[in-house]
Amino acid sequence: MATHPRRRASTWCCSFSPPPASPDRKLPIKSPAHSTNPNPTPSPNPNPNPNPNPRPFLSRRILSPGRVSPIDSEQIATDLAPVADPTPAPACVEEESSLLVNEEACTDFKFEVKEKGGSRGFAVDLLDRGVLCENSEFFRDLIEKDTTTIEVDNVDLYKDAIQLIDSSEKDFMSSIVKIGVSKAIDLLEAMCTIKYESGIVSCLKYIEAAPWTENEEEKLNILFSKIKLKEPMVEDIVLRLNQKVDFASSAEGDLAIHLIQQIANSTNSSARKDMQSLVKGILCESSVYQKDQTGLNRDSLYQLCNSCLTSLKDLFKGEVSTDTRPLIEQVSSQVENLTWIFEILINNNMAEEFVDLWGSQEELVKLHECYSPMVRYELSRVSVCVFIALGKGKLQCKGDVRTQVFNSWFRPTLLDFGWLKRCPKGLDFRMFEETLGKALLTLPLVQQQRLFEEWFSCFSVRGMECPNLSTAFQVWWRRSFIRSVVHSGRGDHAVTS
Repeated sequence: MATHPRRRASTWCCSFSPPPASPDRKLPIKSPAHSTNPNPTPSPNPNPNPNPNPRPFLSRRILSPGRVSPIDSEQIATDLAPVADPTPAPACVEEESSLLVNEEACTDFKFEVKEKGGSRGFAVDLLDRGVLCENSEFFRDLIEKDTTTIEVDNVDLYKDAIQLIDSSEKDFMSSIVKIGVSKAIDLLEAMCTIKYESGIVSCLKYIEAAPWTENEEEKLNILFSKIKLKEPMVEDIVLRLNQKVDFASSAEGDLAIHLIQQIANSTNSSARKDMQSLVKGILCESSVYQKDQTGLNRDSLYQLCNSCLTSLKDLFKGEVSTDTRPLIEQVSSQVENLTWIFEILINNNMAEEFVDLWGSQEELVKLHECYSPMVRYELSRVSVCVFIALGKGKLQCKGDVRTQVFNSWFRPTLLDFGWLKRCPKGLDFRMFEETLGKALLTLPLVQQQRLFEEWFSCFSVRGMECPNLSTAFQVWWRRSFIRSVVHSGRGDHAVTS
């Protein structure tokens, strides 16, 4: 018996060709008006009673088995007979079949990603092996070695990276923009691990153009210390990360001194205070990371201090100045400069010389006595800063240097204390009184006695217009008399026995 090849069931593709014949629907009869024959002949058996209400185009009649009408059986058999279809198969059917063949050829590369030392993982079914081999040396080796499992540190990160492999550059960039710079850096690390060049370039392109936070900058530094990239885009990122060490150190020192000098010469009180706070803050932050303070030049800072001291002397001497501001305002500006530079010196462990410099200002001390407290009290602000630093133990000055600064400025500070309280400018007087007493107690006992007697005389007359050093006075008294007597008695008793 001859076998006939099985006919493939036709697929109804989205086209304008008529649908295939079915048992419930006959093929429409062409109208004579649309016939191509120029001399049509009338049909020998015309239908005298055409159906006035034809069924819809897609309507079907469902026949239940066992209830087939004998009248329609012959017609159904006729409908079920194979009909030669002169129209070719739709193009979409052929395209669909070829697509299935291509998919079958591309889905044979499968592998699994597992977490190192863990049980988490996921399976990967990549469709286009050609894209992988073309863009990733890592996957090319996997395919050649037929490796089915790889281990990674972060399963979720590598899952996101692998999902972006088949994306276009536009879709890839859109996805990176949504996740932000921090996660883009993590994604860059994953792309570098799997050596997917297209993904690496896209990550670098986004990171280079986006603004970074300080944490993200540190993250990039750590990443670039672990991996080596030769992409041209890396050069632009590196230029944003750092510069040459020798240039950075010299530039920092020169720029800092230049900024300090500009602020010292400023005549705008509000702007000067803001800039003083800004520069002091950034220099303090630099000292946290930079232990060797080679950036700030000690000599340059002390030259600025001497310049401020010279300006103060000229002001108190009545020298003609181009500055038209009142005398008190000009004095206050120079004092602010001195105290501000002194704080910078303290933060950079270079302030011991300032104590010696301030203690040796004999001419300025004499000029102080010639002016009213309303003008001269600004000079005592510098003395207050020095005494507070000594009392807190921030300065390791020699004993003769501490004695000199007390001999020069202790009495002027007592006299100006009332005006300092009237214009505190942020001064904590309780803390000042405590640290002043502690600093005084670092002197030799003979010097302490002389200064405490001077304080006692001033306090008994001026009261609250003079700092209260009662606590330090009691400590000095016990050390000088009570304990000395006790130790003396113990010594005599030891000799007698």
